[in-house]
Amino acid sequence: MKMATYPALLIGLFVLANGIAMAVTGMNATTETQGITTTTSIIAVGNFYSNSNIAWDGTYQAVYSEDTMSNGVGQIWYDKSLAVDTGEAVNGQSNIDAVKQLAFIGNNGAQVHSDEYIMVSGSNNPAATDNAVICVFGGSSSDTIPASCSFVAAGSTIDMSVVNTMTTSNVRFIVPSSDTPVELNHNVRVDELDGKPSIGKVSAFIEGIIQEGRGNATAPSETVEFSESNSIDGEITLFDKDMHYESGVRRVRET
Repeated sequence: MKMATYPALLIGLFVLANGIAMAVTGMNATTETQGITTTTSIIAVGNFYSNSNIAWDGTYQAVYSEDTMSNGVGQIWYDKSLAVDTGEAVNGQSNIDAVKQLAFIGNNGAQVHSDEYIMVSGSNNPAATDNAVICVFGGSSSDTIPASCSFVAAGSTIDMSVVNTMTTSNVRFIVPSSDTPVELNHNVRVDELDGKPSIGKVSAFIEGIIQEGRGNATAPSETVEFSESNSIDGEITLFDKDMHYESGVRRVRET
């Protein structure tokens, strides 16, 4: 079977001035919070369809969607958990968290198609550091957290006659203070099923644009744009891609 892989990487960084470090900050929770959880398990032979959609609008916006369907009869193993919480989340917690496991063997040329997408965007006006962070030394480097505006999205697609795959998607943007970073993750893994390669197409991407000011100024001082995508079509022994975005006044730098 023909196999091809198409990687693409574009990273741009435009800095207009030098000065203190800046970051995208999250938002506080509303007084009343909501919690939503669903779990789904399917083992069957037949046609298959699953759909999840979350749209969140406020100072920040967030979207999560999953569409999975077969175009014919196949053997299906499907497990999905989805949790949404509008309360404040700290490191290790998320406001949207989704995990999907799917195995499929199509009969008579049947295939399964699955799209997943997760996005977070938001903007912040300048804020006094002492009012935005818990750490008592937060204002020692700067008394102001500058304005910011951000958009980050990630996702993946499969279109396969035989597949064994797992995806995880999560985002955090409602936080108790600016000590906790905004974070988005999307991970997709396709590997062998019963010792044989998965067959078909898989692709994944991440993209974003972040603008930040300095001090109390509302004009952008820094713009960061990035995108990366990968795709493959053929007999797949392993396709494993982890995508991570994090921005905060205080965060642990990854090496």
